[in-house]
Amino acid sequence: MQKAEFEPWNFPFLIKSLLLLVIHIAACYYFINHLLSKYLFKARYIDLITRILILCFLILFSSYFIHKTIFPLVNTAFNYKSVVANQTIWWTSITSGLLSAPKVICAAVAIKLVKRWWLKQKEKERLEKEKLITELQLLKAQIHPEFLFSSLNNICLMTQKKDTGKASMLLLKLADILSYILYESDNKVVPLEKEIKVIKDYLVLEKTRMGNRLELDIAVKGEPGNKMITPLLLFSFVENSFSYIGNKNLETNWLNLEFQIEATELTMKVIHGKTIDTIDEATNANALADTIKRLDFFYPDNYALKTTIEPEIMMISLHIVLGGSANEIQNDIYHSEQIAYATV
Repeated sequence: MQKAEFEPWNFPFLIKSLLLLVIHIAACYYFINHLLSKYLFKARYIDLITRILILCFLILFSSYFIHKTIFPLVNTAFNYKSVVANQTIWWTSITSGLLSAPKVICAAVAIKLVKRWWLKQKEKERLEKEKLITELQLLKAQIHPEFLFSSLNNICLMTQKKDTGKASMLLLKLADILSYILYESDNKVVPLEKEIKVIKDYLVLEKTRMGNRLELDIAVKGEPGNKMITPLLLFSFVENSFSYIGNKNLETNWLNLEFQIEATELTMKVIHGKTIDTIDEATNANALADTIKRLDFFYPDNYALKTTIEPEIMMISLHIVLGGSANEIQNDIYHSEQIAYATV
């Protein structure tokens, strides 16, 4: 077997290398933009193998054509005598074309597959974030109908009894709650003071609805100031607690609610009574799981939640490190959307 010889590094060799590079680029572009998307990603492996064999033949033929026809013209133009003899053209065509092109193609395919995987992960994250935001919007419709109708009925009865002062007060509180749920919750964050006020209004209406069957104890320690929080986050814990304590068979239900506000931190404790056989544990567990998802989304690694459930008592302790994370969340969603659009 005749030993293969290699060209020295010079200007004619550079031109020849660029000509071979054109073959590699064309083969790489065809493989990535046609074979991958049309055959590999659609699991058409037989067709893929067939076209890869055809591509190999075309690479070999193109390399041989350049070595046989174009390279002599380059040598003549620069008055250069090639060290590659005619009898080694086939072997040189194989080594410089057929054996070199797969290296370039494999490197490009690896980059393409890694990029595709990365974009899919970002798209998945974007969809998860959109789902969580949608779940937050759905909270607008999650106030128990019993609460709404009972509140309206109580207001109507007070009006009939000509207790217009108390009826007007309850009506305003109900209007404030509905306004907060329908409009304020569209914002990424709201003042903590508003969230606490809505919770207080909600408890006043629940107290009116349940009368002497409900004992309430509310304490706010510290000043909300200009602190911000995700809307309906604290409210959902309090609203969900009435799934446990709204038992008409009990003479007295009770709920203790405490807010401890510090510089950048908030601690909320909800303690209430419960019975063993009057609630749907699965439904309430799902409601609590949805709230935990929102905590994971809006306050990742910035909260601690502890739930204690006993036969006749339930306690929830939530500690949050407050911060202006709304802009960061909005930017993350925006960038994720841009990444998703780049995949189209």
